[in-house]
Amino acid sequence: MDFLVLPDHPASDALGRCLPASPSRRTLRHPSGRPWITGHWSPDEAVAAEAGPRRALLLGTTPATPGTLARLLPGPGHLDGIGRRARPLPGSAFLLTAAEGDLRCRGDLAGVRLLHHARIAGVTVAGNRPQDLAALARAAAAAGLPAGAPGLGFLDEDAPALRLLFPFAPLPLALRPAWHAVSSVPPGHHLTLYANGRHSLARWWSPPEPDVPLERAAEHLGGALADAVAARARRAQRQAAADGTAGRGTLSAGLSDSTGATGLCFLTAREDVRLLTTSWTSHRPGDEDTRWSAHGAAALAAAERQRERQRRRRAGQDTAEEPDRNSGKRKNKGKGKGETRGRTGDRRVSGAPAGPPPGAHLALPYADAPTCYTPPTDARHGTPADPAGPLAVFREAARLAHRARLVAERGSRLHFVDAGADALFGHRPAALNSLARGDLRTAARRAWTAHHLCRWTARDTLRTLLGGRSYPRWLAGSAPRTSGRGRRAGGAGWEAPPALPPWAHPDAVATVRRLLREAADEAPEPFAPLRAQHEILRAALHAAETVRGADALTAPHGVGHEAPFLDDAVVEAALALDLADRGRAGVHQPLLTRALRGVVPDGVLGRGTPAAPGPGARTGLRAHRDALAALCDDSPLAARGLIHPDVLRRHLTAPQPPDPTLRALDATLATEYWLRAVAPAPTPAPAVPVSAVPVPRAAPAKGAHSP
Repeated sequence: MDFLVLPDHPASDALGRCLPASPSRRTLRHPSGRPWITGHWSPDEAVAAEAGPRRALLLGTTPATPGTLARLLPGPGHLDGIGRRARPLPGSAFLLTAAEGDLRCRGDLAGVRLLHHARIAGVTVAGNRPQDLAALARAAAAAGLPAGAPGLGFLDEDAPALRLLFPFAPLPLALRPAWHAVSSVPPGHHLTLYANGRHSLARWWSPPEPDVPLERAAEHLGGALADAVAARARRAQRQAAADGTAGRGTLSAGLSDSTGATGLCFLTAREDVRLLTTSWTSHRPGDEDTRWSAHGAAALAAAERQRERQRRRRAGQDTAEEPDRNSGKRKNKGKGKGETRGRTGDRRVSGAPAGPPPGAHLALPYADAPTCYTPPTDARHGTPADPAGPLAVFREAARLAHRARLVAERGSRLHFVDAGADALFGHRPAALNSLARGDLRTAARRAWTAHHLCRWTARDTLRTLLGGRSYPRWLAGSAPRTSGRGRRAGGAGWEAPPALPPWAHPDAVATVRRLLREAADEAPEPFAPLRAQHEILRAALHAAETVRGADALTAPHGVGHEAPFLDDAVVEAALALDLADRGRAGVHQPLLTRALRGVVPDGVLGRGTPAAPGPGARTGLRAHRDALAALCDDSPLAARGLIHPDVLRRHLTAPQPPDPTLRALDATLATEYWLRAVAPAPTPAPAVPVSAVPVPRAAPAKGAHSP
């Protein structure tokens, strides 16, 4: 899905003519006939409605119907009123509204539906993909339309340095697109476009008070998750109806030892869709994750058989089997002439409701799957680049594409991932600081435990517990820690402190420090006043980035990734949990575990904590060592003066790199391959249409590093 939103302004006509011709392009128009929303989306991910002069479009996953949406349009409050009335809608979708000449664009809280905007030809244009805004800016300039900001439409030369940061860049810089003069709409904010071509940003959401007890929070979370899964089931049913296929639609989901992944599978199994579960098998005999996946698949199959029996009883045609005491065999009480046996061996009765086709489990053998760190240019398992930016899922990219191809062959176009579960429900050290404001005794006791388990110094522990620095001050103070050398500070602040890898060039360090100081000077607001909630939302934003990247990878296979844990209602339910209940000793993800009681069998839910990561990453790194090390010979990062290629080569070829090195390699390799894809070395070429021109590098801005 991609789209652009244009105001009802004369310049929009000229901008519309700059868009590349496409037979699959869809366009909704203003009453004046000018383009309003234009792009590419499928019928199952769009719901449109109008009531008088007011119009709305939902793009994404929603159970809403045109009638439901139309009922939200009349009423007080202009665009704000429509937004308030639409908030209870479950799912994950962009909300685009128009009323009396004004336009409103809203995404979600986590950033799965992240919006961007740029000023092109004198008007503000919004869209969901920054590269589309950049391409439109280049096309507009080529058509002789008024020039925008310097460098508009070109790569931001500071972006690659920021992308080297791990585990991720702090909040304001994490939202900075890789394209000059393109800006993101911060989650929790909406963008309003006016007919005069200008725009405004405003916050539409504030975090809830974290004061809901565990039992009540679990009840709210359970309902929100059920609604989130039901929204995807409804979309899968619409897909099946649009495709004209028999059955009720198919959803696929990864099944692993993760509480979140397992919960999604069991919630989906209750819906009127076919569930296809997948799991990765290991090359190690007795692998714990493989064992738990098989255990979960067996429990799902048993639960499905039970539901099928109940469904048939309600239909008055009980086909439950019982033992034949005379023969020792089983006979079917409802057996008759119309009985047939399906491919999976289930018995069906003529005239009974068909119900969804039976589910299945797909084990993905280790020998057939690509390994971690498979290069995007691999002859067999190559993957496309995402022009929006380096892939946050670079390590697993080839494996995700491989799985998407297999589930697509089996009828799935939507695949569930548990992205966001750890961010929302895991133990987060920053919660100690927020808890100390209301319950110092409990916070101190838990900080003492963390002091020993995490090997924090006494100073780090006290800073975590009692530190009171504002977010801008913390951001400014994080700059000296970006050299990647020396002891990393322990404890917890507002976010994980950013670091650059050992192979970072001093110019990259200087660029990142400058950008951090500049960001701090603007006094950015945190996501939430409490550190606990800010850190949760920051982690959710990173999880959303992985979902967007996975979508870009699997789109060629026709498979989209869905992350129910990142829906607004689920995020709010997690943030509302009482801080004292968030980090109960000895309980892994207490809120999520409690919410899934009665949905997931206790024997499957009782895993406790997930197993430690296996050696798959290091195995993949060794398998592709030569191809990855060869990047150092002509590295675009090195050409920009951002890395020492020899130091990077040494770490790539190390026999057993530690976990921090792997995380640093993920960021660097993703950026390296991304630059090769979107900013190839300039070579003489004949003139071609603007839409086909490779994305050029911008001339270095004043004060920026010049390669």
